[in-house]
Amino acid sequence: MHKKQKIIARTFKTIILTGILIFLGIMVKGYSIHIGLFENFEVQIKGNQFVNTSRIMEQLTPYMTQSLLSLNLDDMQDDLSSLDFIETAQISRLLPNILMIQIVESQPIVLITIKNENFLMDKNGILLPADASSISFFPVPIITIANEIENADGITGYIVGVFQFLLNDYPLFYDNLSEVIIGEEKWTFYSDSKTRVITKSENLFNQLNILKNFEKTVYPNRRLDDYSYIDLRIEDQIVVKEKYRKG
Repeated sequence: MHKKQKIIARTFKTIILTGILIFLGIMVKGYSIHIGLFENFEVQIKGNQFVNTSRIMEQLTPYMTQSLLSLNLDDMQDDLSSLDFIETAQISRLLPNILMIQIVESQPIVLITIKNENFLMDKNGILLPADASSISFFPVPIITIANEIENADGITGYIVGVFQFLLNDYPLFYDNLSEVIIGEEKWTFYSDSKTRVITKSENLFNQLNILKNFEKTVYPNRRLDDYSYIDLRIEDQIVVKEKYRKG
């Protein structure tokens, strides 16, 4: 019986303390609002390199008349994430008067031409507007889809898969890649040094793995840059032609 009374007393004490804390919180919040403590706040934006800070602030304009405590951070995040080249935004309050916004920008991996129109495409396959400023800011390989391919839009998912593989498993090849021309039955990769790597459209990942192993085999005596072209279309064979070298 005595033990039960102790439990009841402890529970009652906890309820009283919780009630006091809630009451104090309400009072503090009410007083803060009354004196305008959270009305004026500073916005700090970090992480954006391509998207102008002024464009971000313009998107936040509807929220600037609210107090710091009344802001709906989820809605703000959704609004910022709707901007081109912003993948997501992490927003937090630093009381009493700072709104901290950490921008995570999209990272384009290719510049793709579909039906004579240019887009930047990120690692998730999202197409982004490609104009002079974005093209110069993001130096990525150019993808050209031949007009003979009827469903050009339909292969973008496959392109994303190929380039995710290159970024994760063969970054050396990606870093030296300048252009890819995709035809009906073949892909032709052009390196910065003008070396052509020719593959079949099917079993492309297998051919790229063969190329990666070939590069490891010939190094350090040879590099891919030493070849005019490397043809991987014949099964179990690699056809190469070395570049002409003086001397």
